[in-house]
Amino acid sequence: MNTNESQIFQTNKGSRWQRIKWLGRLLLFFIVLSTVFFGLYTAIIDKEDKQRELPLEDRAIKKVLTGAIPSYRESDLGKQYRGMRKYIQQRWATGKGCGQKDSVLNLSNSDYFSDSLGIRAAFYVKWDPQSFFSLRKNISKLNLVLPEWFFIDPKADTIITDIDKRAFDLIKASGIEVMPILSNAILNTGKFNGTALHRIFNNKKKSDQFINQLVNLLTQYDFTGINVDFEDLVENNNEVLSRFQKKLYERLHAEGFLVTQNVSPFNEDYNYEELAKYNDYIFLMAYDEHSDDTNAGPIGSQKWVESCVDKLAQKVPASKIVLNLAAFGYDWNLKTKKVLNLTYQEAITLARDHESYLDFDNDTYNLDFRYSDDKDAIHEVHFTDGATNFNSLRFATEYNLAGTAIWRLGSEDSRLWDFYDKPMTKAALKTFDFNSFNTIDPISDVDYIGDGGNVSGEIIEMMATPAEGHITSEIDTSAMLISEERFDKLPSSYVIKKWGHTSEKKLILTYDDGPDPVYTKQILDTLAFYHVPASFFLVGIEAENNIPLVKRIFREGHEIGNHTFTHPNIAEVSKNRALLEMDLTEVLIECITGHSTILFRAPFNADSDPEAKEELVPIALSKSRNYITVGESIDPNDWEKADHPDLNADSIFNRVVRSYDYHISQGDSLSIILLHDAGGDRSETVKATGKIIRYYQSKGYKFTTIADLLHKKPNDLMPPVPKGSGYALFQFNAFLAEAGYWLGETFYTLFLFFLILSCIRLLILGYFAVSQKIRENKNNKLFIPSDNIPLAAIIVPAFNEEVNAVSSLENLLLCDYKNFEIIFVNDGSTDNTYEKVKAAFQHHPKIKILSKTNGGKASALNFGVAQSNADFVVCIDADTKLLPNAVSYLMRNFNDKKVGAVAGIVKVGNEVNILTRWQSIEYITSQNFDRKGFAYINAITVVPGAIGAFRKDALILAGGF
Repeated sequence: MNTNESQIFQTNKGSRWQRIKWLGRLLLFFIVLSTVFFGLYTAIIDKEDKQRELPLEDRAIKKVLTGAIPSYRESDLGKQYRGMRKYIQQRWATGKGCGQKDSVLNLSNSDYFSDSLGIRAAFYVKWDPQSFFSLRKNISKLNLVLPEWFFIDPKADTIITDIDKRAFDLIKASGIEVMPILSNAILNTGKFNGTALHRIFNNKKKSDQFINQLVNLLTQYDFTGINVDFEDLVENNNEVLSRFQKKLYERLHAEGFLVTQNVSPFNEDYNYEELAKYNDYIFLMAYDEHSDDTNAGPIGSQKWVESCVDKLAQKVPASKIVLNLAAFGYDWNLKTKKVLNLTYQEAITLARDHESYLDFDNDTYNLDFRYSDDKDAIHEVHFTDGATNFNSLRFATEYNLAGTAIWRLGSEDSRLWDFYDKPMTKAALKTFDFNSFNTIDPISDVDYIGDGGNVSGEIIEMMATPAEGHITSEIDTSAMLISEERFDKLPSSYVIKKWGHTSEKKLILTYDDGPDPVYTKQILDTLAFYHVPASFFLVGIEAENNIPLVKRIFREGHEIGNHTFTHPNIAEVSKNRALLEMDLTEVLIECITGHSTILFRAPFNADSDPEAKEELVPIALSKSRNYITVGESIDPNDWEKADHPDLNADSIFNRVVRSYDYHISQGDSLSIILLHDAGGDRSETVKATGKIIRYYQSKGYKFTTIADLLHKKPNDLMPPVPKGSGYALFQFNAFLAEAGYWLGETFYTLFLFFLILSCIRLLILGYFAVSQKIRENKNNKLFIPSDNIPLAAIIVPAFNEEVNAVSSLENLLLCDYKNFEIIFVNDGSTDNTYEKVKAAFQHHPKIKILSKTNGGKASALNFGVAQSNADFVVCIDADTKLLPNAVSYLMRNFNDKKVGAVAGIVKVGNEVNILTRWQSIEYITSQNFDRKGFAYINAITVVPGAIGAFRKDALILAGGF
């Protein structure tokens, strides 16, 4: 009987190890080869990346410019004034200089601003995020904030409020006085409308209701008073405004509120003398000397500001005048005549980007420069800075004005805050540190600039990052004015340009984290059904695993953006890791599609109004690779499905609609919807996609691409890989990527195939194992009643076993089988085997000791069988020790009459472990036989180390061993 068995997966051949070694060598070769080619390709990409330019605007630096800007031509009014320096010197010459006995600031008409500095105010606007940043940073240096929060409804003739909670809470927590602006500008447009005011002015009932509503609002919010800003009036005479102002002043004063009013200089709409009677303060808007309806020129030259103050002071006491300081600029396109508003930081950024010569005009105390745009149009820029404001504040101090107000927070030169809360008298300025004033620290806040003047849109481009600047100033010590500035190094903050402003009904669907083999395919099917394009921001590792899907996305006209390779938080990883994440994904997209991309969206940070550092860092890093960042304003948080199982397609759809409607009601321009096509269960997102498309298409909206939103061609945002130097290497790299994908798919398929085969094999083996176990359980008891147990002869052949024979026989005597005999056959041993066994057991009733000439193990077994009358024979080697129940286990199998032989393989136990120190039977197999036809047994072979049990008649049929 053959009992040569082996462990599963065990082999005695050396071929398997050779195959493993060669497979490992081949794998190592491909890894080295891929690393070399990737390194070379990355070097080429880096070279091309440095040369790549964004298509949004021409980045070629055009130095300007020919010739200097013509000097300011003085008007007849300007000729009457010789400037702030001359005015201050004359004041001191006549003994009226600030700080002298007869020139003490007097604000006795107010209980709110009694300090010697006077009013230090600033205007706040909700529509520029930078305004809030500046307010938050500098509010401690103010004693009055004038927020643009109250507007007039042009139809209902009532007051509508537009108060942003974060600014309200900040101002209230600071304890600063608040006078909101009451403006007749139409909310969210900035255009003044005098029609509604005309109805309120000339209708007693309307004016009473209007003033009552204003009193209620001021009381409700606990404001100090109101700042009236009525412009572009349509009245036939200015007395109408004066009468209304009188009525407003008397009612508000009776309620304990202050009343102030903004007036522009040299304006016939205002009767300054009458208005002064009915206002606690007059805020003089001494700017816009040149603006969007004039030719290019200074925002407010020093002589013009001086004339504005002087003319007003002839009708209004100086102690009631608050001088509004210009902190902004204008950009005149000399070709198209279009004029754009600029903040100080925007102006500095333009000058730096175009390497323009920036001039501080010591005649006007304003700044100017020129540059050429990508359409070769010459632009002339005029703006003010900290030096301009310094000189104006010095002038206001010497003139004994009630104070100053900055128009506006968020557009100013940050150096202004070095002195705005300090006394500006000549004596006080002797200790002022102008050296620190000349060094400009990097600014961590964000300055937003817009495309075409619109500071909105969800396409974000980092124009500048914080960098220190340096300006060399010259001080006129006789008047303590800044007479000259040289810009040695231009400063910068985070400057973000926002693109994509549109008033059209356009929406863009964007999907992050894919592609996913299930959900991305379903979304693509949905988009194809409705003929709608979308933008997919791919995670590199997912794209690598789904190359055919990436090809489909591109083939069907959708845009592809970079979403890093492994989806880390860019702000939390190292710079090198972040750049590698972008580069790997970029290379992969190029290999799969043959096109690059300039679209990027950072994982975890897709807000279109980034403020925090963790939102800004990814944008700055992506810009270093010439990407533009695609933000979003409509985020239904469909990724919350994992934490909120009840989130369904209706919930996602409703969130999109509510968010969009809210933003539109706030006057925001937005188009981009953020969804996810991977990273979890996105089945509800798939359903929501169809709902969103159907709803907005029914309302006349068009779903489009980012390229269309920016008025660009698809190849502008996804340019083809140039067929220049290194293109062959690129193609080879693309081949490797494709081959790697299909090779991986093949191996994966084979793995699944063999895994299934293995499972089938295990099931089959399990079936037989269970069957065997069931059979064994049936035979768990002795097959014959205990009073009639058949005799079993244990045949022990031995040749030269003097060391083991005695101990082996002693071990066999421990057998728990109730009816057995031991026949020891000495097969012609040449040592003392026979003598030792005879001496030990010659009188033992259960042991027969026989001896014969050497004839081999089979001969000894046959000899022993012949000497026994037992019906069953158990054969075992003389050096083998078994557990006491081994024979019983063998004999139980003979319960089946068809079983002729039973065999087991003996395994050597662990001598160290007491639980396994004895030899045991590893497994037992039985062999059926046919007494008539020898159908199953025709020979029995005993292999050394084995144990077997046999029916004696089976041995006879087989002819013995």
